[in-house]
Amino acid sequence: MSGIIISNASYIKEINNGGLKKMSRNILALQQNLTNITLTHELELERAGFYYELLYQKPEEILRNIVEQQKRFTKSEYVELIQLYYRSNRHSKNNNKRSEKQLNLHLVKLNEIMENESESSGEEKSNGVDLC
Repeated sequence: MSGIIISNASYIKEINNGGLKKMSRNILALQQNLTNITLTHELELERAGFYYELLYQKPEEILRNIVEQQKRFTKSEYVELIQLYYRSNRHSKNNNKRSEKQLNLHLVKLNEIMENESESSGEEKSNGVDLC
């Protein structure tokens, strides 16, 4: 279920704080209803809730979170998350090229982080990626 909620983030044109709150409430309501039906706590939906809560952070914080903690999502899920952040935070047409440049920079850094993660699986994580 959470996989569907996360993968469909690509269909969201943009989302604001009100939309994020509504999405979180809906995920929680879905989790509670499924718990009442199945009589088991649906932990997987917490993953979906956490995914959308990441949008309250800036891309630099999201990338830092991956390095400092652990990766909770796939590379493509993180890519979509960062792209949704930029789709939702375009302030003016003047910043469009700058935003596109920053988006590309963050996607390159994400790629580096994910490659470092896959290379160091089982080993201590490399913190050598510059997040600024």
